[in-house]
Amino acid sequence: MPSPLHDVSLHHVGVIVRSIEGYLRRSMWQLDGEIVHDPRQGARLCLAGLFPGMTPAIELVEPVDEGSPLWASLERGTSWHHLCFQVATVARADELIKEHRFLGVTDWTPAVLFDGRPVRFVYSRNRELIEFLSEEGL
Repeated sequence: MPSPLHDVSLHHVGVIVRSIEGYLRRSMWQLDGEIVHDPRQGARLCLAGLFPGMTPAIELVEPVDEGSPLWASLERGTSWHHLCFQVATVARADELIKEHRFLGVTDWTPAVLFDGRPVRFVYSRNRELIEFLSEEGL
C-alpha cells in the first residue's frame, strides 16, 4: 500500500531560461528574493511568482556557460524543467524514491538557493525530473 502523501507538497516548478532578467521583463512573474549563483549546477537561480511568497513558486534556472549540466536543456529552448516537492526529512524523500522506484540523478547536496537545505534530483519511471527539498539539514 502506497505511503500517504499528506506530508509532501509542491514547492516550485523549475524553468530553464537563457537570461533571468530578460525572462522576467517579458513575463508576468516577479522576482521573489535574490538571484544567486550555484557553482555545483553552473547556474544562476532565483524564485519568482505573481507575488512574493507565492506557492508553488517558479524557479528560474539560467545556465552560466556550456560547462553547466543544464546547458543541453537550454539549447532545446526555454522549457519547464522539473517539479520540486518539499518533504520534512531526507529519510522521507528516500522512502518515496525507493517506493516509487525513482532513478537517482544526484546525491543529497546543499542548495545555495534554499540556504543550504538538502536537495536531490531523481527521474520518475516516466522520465520526469523530480527534485526533493528537505526541510531539515543533512
